[in-house]
Amino acid sequence: MRVRLAYYDTRELSDPSLYGQGLRALVWDERRRQAERLLQPRDRRLCIGAGLLAQGMLAKAGATDLTLAYGEHGKPYLARHPSIHFNLSHSGDYALCAVADRPVGVDIQEMVDYDEALARHCMCDDELAWLAGQGDKSLALTRLWVRKESYIKLTGEGLSRNPITLCVIDDCEHPLADGRVSFSEFEVPGCIICTCMHDDRKVALRRWDMTWKR
Repeated sequence: MRVRLAYYDTRELSDPSLYGQGLRALVWDERRRQAERLLQPRDRRLCIGAGLLAQGMLAKAGATDLTLAYGEHGKPYLARHPSIHFNLSHSGDYALCAVADRPVGVDIQEMVDYDEALARHCMCDDELAWLAGQGDKSLALTRLWVRKESYIKLTGEGLSRNPITLCVIDDCEHPLADGRVSFSEFEVPGCIICTCMHDDRKVALRRWDMTWKR
């Protein structure tokens, strides 16, 4: 299976009719309940949109049973299709999903303003030295952050891993401990996207159009 990577602009769900259709089309009850607990309309759209994107892409990849199970740190996977891997992220107005035949981690992040205190809290010495030489430090900091996030989502460690213990620049003196990984980076308006896998397979990004709309 090739790596499928797609994003969805959840602003489409600002239309109450489409939002209602999407809510009814969502197969995961827990995500539906989670969305209904959220206070901000944009957060609800992101939650529903990410779920719709994932279930559409998983179905396209051949998954017929979308029952979820969860790893040690809460990373979801398909209980009945262990060979189909997926990962979700959302930020700004966009939901993002990757589906592959091996573990994959993804992250999307709105551009952040450069903050030296934040950088020192999250980045190791090698990364801080790299940042110091970059012209657009906001872009550079966002790129480092999505790499770190995509890596810990690949491994399933999530927030249990301190991001300062990871070095994600290419020429780091202290490379990632579990061997070689490959990052693929993309941009959509206002956001940076990154995927992380244990091989250097080519990844292409596409915009997803929902198939449940009538």
